[in-house]
Amino acid sequence: MHHIFPGTASLASSPLFQPIYGASRLAALERSYQRAIAIAKQYRLTMADIHTLSERFWAYHMNPLMTIDIAAYYILAIQYNLVVGTIAPFVDGRPDLEPLMEKLLNLEILADFMLTELDHGLDAKNLETTATRQLDGSFILHTPRPGAAKFMPPTMPIANVPRVGLVMAKLIVDNEDRGIRAFVVPLNDGKTMCRGVTSVLLPPMKGGDALDHALTSFNTVPLPADAMLGSLAKPAQMRQHFLALIHRVGVGAVSASLVLLPSLKLAIYLAGKYSLRRAIGGPKDNRIPIISFRTQQLPILHTLALSAALQPFTTEVISRFCDSANGPSDRQAIAAISKAVFIQHGQKSVASLIERCGAQGLFEHNQLSNLDGHVRALSIMEGDILVLCIRLATELLLGRCSVPPARHSGSLLARHEAGLLAENRDLLPLIPHGHRSKTYNHIMLPRCRPLVEAIGHRMVYDAALDAGVDRDLLSLYEAGVVQLDPSWYVEHGLLSRMEIVSMEAQAADAVLPRLGDFLDRLEPEVYCTAPLISASRWREFLDQLTVYRGESDYRISKL
Repeated sequence: MHHIFPGTASLASSPLFQPIYGASRLAALERSYQRAIAIAKQYRLTMADIHTLSERFWAYHMNPLMTIDIAAYYILAIQYNLVVGTIAPFVDGRPDLEPLMEKLLNLEILADFMLTELDHGLDAKNLETTATRQLDGSFILHTPRPGAAKFMPPTMPIANVPRVGLVMAKLIVDNEDRGIRAFVVPLNDGKTMCRGVTSVLLPPMKGGDALDHALTSFNTVPLPADAMLGSLAKPAQMRQHFLALIHRVGVGAVSASLVLLPSLKLAIYLAGKYSLRRAIGGPKDNRIPIISFRTQQLPILHTLALSAALQPFTTEVISRFCDSANGPSDRQAIAAISKAVFIQHGQKSVASLIERCGAQGLFEHNQLSNLDGHVRALSIMEGDILVLCIRLATELLLGRCSVPPARHSGSLLARHEAGLLAENRDLLPLIPHGHRSKTYNHIMLPRCRPLVEAIGHRMVYDAALDAGVDRDLLSLYEAGVVQLDPSWYVEHGLLSRMEIVSMEAQAADAVLPRLGDFLDRLEPEVYCTAPLISASRWREFLDQLTVYRGESDYRISKL
């Protein structure tokens, strides 16, 4: 879909998007925010794009430009999906919100989605931040104790751009808790924090582009009456009201996963080009390309097959998620399945490609470690993947929800999915005291994620087969998934261990001769800043580094 924004290739080539090695944390953060602002100007997403989940909304998540600076992507994802997406449904009845929305869309004001607290992550519905209504209709926003500080959203002044927070807090009216509401709260003017708002900058996360994550607290901060979104009335169903308020988190579970598609393509390109040019000494001083070794080939070929299979799956996920005929439980299922598949495949693939690039793969300037950090962060952000899988698998086993049926029920991956479902359904009646018991916790919870992943594998295969994905690539994808749970296929007499090995070997042999062509088709070079892919890139990289020389006569003294 990135053809929708053709100008991003020129943006990637602009000076703003070129790497600056050795920059301080603050300088790197400033640059990430400036990049996010530049991307926003290029995309010009509208409120309707974000609110209705238009093709343009989904497309920006899959644009390879996002792989250059993952922090800039996070800034946009928070701004557009979580903040603009949450406020958008309220604008029809609140024309006073329109000027704010215009500034948010253009990133003239930065925004944060402030839900979780230090002591309340997965149980965010139990948050403690309060907004107490005053006699004149205004509110007092307050953090009652250190554990109730908002955890993670970046709130410090930066880039000379004002910042607001969409703060989730308990609405207190006449000493009555009326449930959680969203409040638009000024945080800083781009240079100085607002009165009563404290931001504690957390140390940076390692292994990737990181934001200025913080702990944020509010000390009796006065808010005008129009700071609150929604009604003062107490909801009849507090849980449903809360879930509706944070519905964009569910959208984010899908949309944030999509950036892994261009990330995987970039990772393949980096590792593939490096492996084709890198050589080691052989007999009679002959140089042997490392791509000649099967151990070097397989991670690259498997990830190549994976990216090809995921492309049509992504299209199908978006279509199903946006289908108005599907209810909330259907969309939650699609979100959990797609995220589970992207995370599992992404973690395995990127880690193996880093390893095959040796020491070069560990350096941030070669981009792979940043992608690895993003995959790990993604497993937690917008809904912890393990929790999403436990919830979906439990609902599925209890018969409270369903997943799209297999379109090719005779395939190996469909039979694996059906086998795991039957196995877990047979176990369920044997567990005393139901799905909230200690036994269910011990036996079934660890089985939930593999079950959801198996459903996802089958859906990826179905989508790829129906879309006409290259047969050799699809066979290699299938072989790779079979190797994730080989004992099941052996136990059920479908394949022997040697047949599983042969299945992979035949598929890899078919793809390998076309590796160079497949890499060139990925076309991520303009978005690639890593110096490891060519000798010329490496020389340019060295020219930017600090060099130490001297004329010291230091000697080790003899005792």
